[in-house]
Amino acid sequence: MNVPILKVVVSKDQFSAINKSVPAHEYPLWLAAWGQESLAIAGKLEKVHKIDSIEEEVQRMVSTHGEHTLREVFGTSYMDGIEVSINRIIEKEKGVNDSKNAAKSKNRTSTETRV
Repeated sequence: MNVPILKVVVSKDQFSAINKSVPAHEYPLWLAAWGQESLAIAGKLEKVHKIDSIEEEVQRMVSTHGEHTLREVFGTSYMDGIEVSINRIIEKEKGVNDSKNAAKSKNRTSTETRV
């Protein structure tokens, strides 16, 4: 399974900000830690985060963020919550990548402007 990696800007205060790259399914953990007003998604990297098994990914996340944080964000059975999050992201990415032209207008109006 491949999960996109997000470019995230964390604003520590009004004068300092740091750039981080995080797998998309870890974004809720960053939201819980920093809050909505301190985070901004700056884009998506070309690289992807490869997941061979959900169990290994959960173990990696436990060692990185701690079991308590995972329980707070994903619920008591955090393994199921993380799996659902990963599957939703993969489905969304599949929908975006399979579409022919995501920017095409649905009401048949053209996006070009003539002068």
